[in-house]
Amino acid sequence: MKKIAVFAVFIFCFFILKTESSAADVFNHPATAETAAAQMPEFESTKCKFKQNKYMTASKINLVSGGNFQFVKDEGVSFETTYPIHSQTSYTTSNNKNVNAIVKSIINKNFSYIEKNFEIYYMKLDTANWIFALKPKVNSPLNKDMKHLIVTGQTKNKKGIITKIVISTENNTTTISFTQCG
Repeated sequence: MKKIAVFAVFIFCFFILKTESSAADVFNHPATAETAAAQMPEFESTKCKFKQNKYMTASKINLVSGGNFQFVKDEGVSFETTYPIHSQTSYTTSNNKNVNAIVKSIINKNFSYIEKNFEIYYMKLDTANWIFALKPKVNSPLNKDMKHLIVTGQTKNKKGIITKIVISTENNTTTISFTQCG
């Protein structure tokens, strides 16, 4: 029984290290907007649970929160944080225009905004898993706010499921993991 438990821990650690290594490797795989759009799956409106870790670089503090996430294809995304405090944040066309423009462009495969403002990277990990990443171009107004954005996802039944988003800025790194999507 101990051998099975040790083997399971080894496999789990290998998978985590492989995924983290792959996220960094995505920046060795530049892609054109057309190539990324052709390889990205279709996305539908969905609801998920989320857990967010926000690491504050200067203070070395890690803030953890979580709750409910909703994506409505033609409107945008909203986060209902249920812990440690209750709050609601919506990224729709009426507010947070930059975040909403990025999300809607990726989901709807409208890469003109993305191509204008970002270097694009895409990497398939296997038949179902993929990583899509963006780095702001030097002349982009987003360059002063963001270092990079990495989206990790899966394709199931020809539909896309985003499993993790990492947003890195000068002052913090935010990792959002999604589960129980449906």
